[in-house]
Amino acid sequence: MTTKPSISIFRQLIRTVHKTFAGDLPAISVARKELKNAFMANRHLTDKRQINEKLAEAVEANEFLRENVIQAVKKDCGSYEISPEKAQQLRSMNPGDRRPPMAG
Repeated sequence: MTTKPSISIFRQLIRTVHKTFAGDLPAISVARKELKNAFMANRHLTDKRQINEKLAEAVEANEFLRENVIQAVKKDCGSYEISPEKAQQLRSMNPGDRRPPMAG
């Protein structure tokens, strides 16, 4: 599956991971490793339909990371800080979408 589109989406995902988890080196390292493993696991694919399905999944994952993952930093006083861009994103969400439903 080493095609120009696969290399392109891989690079986009790496950039998204670095932007989403900026300053959190362990999270970046784990995410990069997972991305590499996922792409390597599908390297053998030759069927265009399967390749396109995997590329669509990668595009969806990239969008999910950009739009739904917010990295917060815990401050000494116990509060959390997020970037202004992510704060705006959080404010624009519906209240029901801000937190996963509680189990039980």
